[in-house]
Amino acid sequence: MDVIVFLSVSMWEWFALILLIFALYRFEIGHHLGQLAFSGFLLAMCSYMLFIVFEFNLIALLVQPIAAFLFFWLMFKIPPLYASIIVINGYLAYCLVMSTLYLVTEQFGAVITPSTSTNYAFHAMTGLILLLLTWFVVRFRLGFSFVHYGDTGFTAPSLPGLHKKLLPLVTALGCLMLAGFNLIYWRTGYTPLFVVLTALSLGLLGYYAFRMEHEIASARRNKRIG
Repeated sequence: MDVIVFLSVSMWEWFALILLIFALYRFEIGHHLGQLAFSGFLLAMCSYMLFIVFEFNLIALLVQPIAAFLFFWLMFKIPPLYASIIVINGYLAYCLVMSTLYLVTEQFGAVITPSTSTNYAFHAMTGLILLLLTWFVVRFRLGFSFVHYGDTGFTAPSLPGLHKKLLPLVTALGCLMLAGFNLIYWRTGYTPLFVVLTALSLGLLGYYAFRMEHEIASARRNKRIG
């Protein structure tokens, strides 16, 4: 029974996270619902093996973003560099939601213990908040559109100028952020620091994505005019 509950909640959370990423980058959701659900299930299985079977709690936090990246790259056929940057942004958003919710529940004296009903309810609530954020993003047409989906799948634009060199660097820094923040959280348990660092990093990467969106759009307009 515990296995079913764990997989159900984990799949719900992964599905909500992938859905949020699709919404943030304005990908077509309707045509991929089956793939999204299947990806959520497989990632939930991965989480179960890492957390429950092998008890690699610390390593799991480093492996999960990599697993998500592989799904976006290999299953959804998004070019690797773009797959990495969107997964990092999405995962940082997830970490921010989860850690903020944890901070709030702490204020009410709730204790989140692994493999308990409280823990499952906490993660189910995290997934619900992610879905609400997805609705908000879609409803108000927020997000980025520099990775396009066409008849042949996802296509990446040619990057203008400095972004060709910056994107790999930003991706590497994003990976280091995720790894470092997870280590801080699990080593110290200091949630406020985790929330602040995650919010700052998400803001910086979001700003970079906005700049890239603007410059790519400008390059496209200039190309059409020329």
